Parts: sequence; C-alpha cells; structure tokens
Amino acid sequence: MENLKILYDNRALSGYREDWGFAALIELSDETILFDTGAKPEVLAENLKKFGVNIEEVDVVFISHNHWDHIGGLPYILKKNKDFELFVPEPDCVEFEENLPESVVCVPITTPTYISERAVSTGIMETGIEKPSFEHSLIVSTAEGFVLLTGCSHPGIVEIAKKATEICGEELFLIVGGFHLYKSPDEKIIEVAEELKIFTRFVAPCHCTGERGIELFKEILKDRFVEAAAGVEILF
Repeated sequence: MENLKILYDNRALSGYREDWGFAALIELSDETILFDTGAKPEVLAENLKKFGVNIEEVDVVFISHNHWDHIGGLPYILKKNKDFELFVPEPDCVEFEENLPESVVCVPITTPTYISERAVSTGIMETGIEKPSFEHSLIVSTAEGFVLLTGCSHPGIVEIAKKATEICGEELFLIVGGFHLYKSPDEKIIEVAEELKIFTRFVAPCHCTGERGIELFKEILKDRFVEAAAGVEILF
C-alpha cells in the first residue's frame, strides 16, 4: 500500500530516535521519494533501519531548502545510493553540485515543476531570510487526494497551502511538515490553524511548528489533526 513515513522529527515514537530536523519518505507504486534528510546522518540511518527501508530504492531526493536540519543526512544517502535525481531551489543548485557524483543529477527548481507523473514542486517562494532565500514544497497525488509536504514553511504555511491548492485546483487531503510557528504567540498559531481549514481536510504539523503549536492545532483541528513524529506511517 502507498504510504508516507516520517523518518526524522523532533519527536519520535518508541524505538525511533528524535532530533531537531525533518525527513519523510513517500512510497508510491511506481516511485519512492525522499523529502529532506534531517540533520544527522546517524539518526536518519537508524530510523531508516527501524522502518526497514532500503535507501537504494529511492528514485528522487527533494530538498525543500538549504538548512542544516534538512540537508544533514544527504552524505549518508550518497554513500548508499548514487543513482537518483536531486531537486533543489535553483539558487542553491551550484552549491549542491560541488558534492555530488556525476551519476546524481541536480535539478534546479524555480517555477512549479512536475518532478514525476504524480509529484510536483510548488516552485520556489521567498523565505524572508538571507539564507536560504528560497524554499519550495512538494505536492503528491494519492488515492485519498493531494498531499502537501513542507520543510519549514519559511514563506508562510498559509501562503504555501494557498499556492498548492491553486496548482491542484482543489482542496488538499493532507498537509504534513514543519510550519515554523515555534516562536509565534498563541494568537498567531490559532489564526493559522483556522485558515488552514480552508485549504485541507487534515493537518499533520511537526518539526518547527513547536510543541505549543502542535498542542493548539490538535485542540482546534480535532478529528482533522494527524499525529506526526519519527516512526509514524500514514497509509493512502
């Protein structure tokens, strides 16, 4: 069955390692996509092993943005798999290419781009910070509907969700990832949670959403809230 596995997160189920960062694996019938790689290679490796995932089967690696807690596991991936496509924001492509073997192709993303038949980048969006200046998110078509994966949502999770629905032309099934609300006051978090109801059926906030953010999302979204932590598997 097709699924999404949370490989790396600040929180973890029993038996999995927690650490600041994010990575998820999308296993479809015809391809396997790794979304971000977390911060520490050893943590990523341990959680992959616990899940029973063979990293050599990954076809695509999608890097949302060039921050240490999303790219740190890439050296481990490259040790185990030298035959995949790497999709990154265009301004960061040269930096990534310097450390890639010739067999791995770095694909720069600017505008909304299909990276495969069922997966599309939102295109890069400004982060509002100096480095990285841009971030993109991933939309995947599943039997349940469209799933949006976000890294840190520096451009704003509501803006990303809005753009994703414009690309899809319909409501999303699920948004999962970091929403970058860990420093935000309750009022802002509540406002974001209410706004996201417009764009998606379910929400699975984690990573830089923050503990308080996750708590408020659970309270507000109720049965539309999905738990996300390293070790969680969502079936489609």
